[in-house]
Amino acid sequence: MKQIVLNEITGLTPTKTNIDVVSKEMTEPIINGEIDAIEFSVRFQFALDTITECLKIAKPYALKCIDKETTMLGAKLEKAESGVKYDYSANQQWQEIEAKLEPLLKEKKTIEERIKMATKIGNSILDEYSGEIIASPVAKISTTILKITLGK
Repeated sequence: MKQIVLNEITGLTPTKTNIDVVSKEMTEPIINGEIDAIEFSVRFQFALDTITECLKIAKPYALKCIDKETTMLGAKLEKAESGVKYDYSANQQWQEIEAKLEPLLKEKKTIEERIKMATKIGNSILDEYSGEIIASPVAKISTTILKITLGK
């Protein structure tokens, strides 16, 4: 089995084009059947998780170093607001609408849970007293993924 030798990527300019180039270069041995795709996936999931954790640690320090927009290695860096949330609860009109919506949303969730159960068991669910159908199976849409859970 051929081993992937990771070229020194820190010497490359970090661009979207180079991501594409390096990705194709690194996965070519999988396509050619020279390395095991499963082992590759596990090892690169580990690398991805490690890099993600490194960024979580590094980004707060980088934020301290940026006052305004700057450029580094051809990449634009800037402080930006993300995940902005607004507190509407002080608005009377909003509170009135929310009070009307809450019971409807609870009822909707109950119906959705019944439909999910009916779909899981593959049969309609009947009301035990009236015999009325309260939920029927529906089409389920999903995507198949490769889920990788690393050991501790």
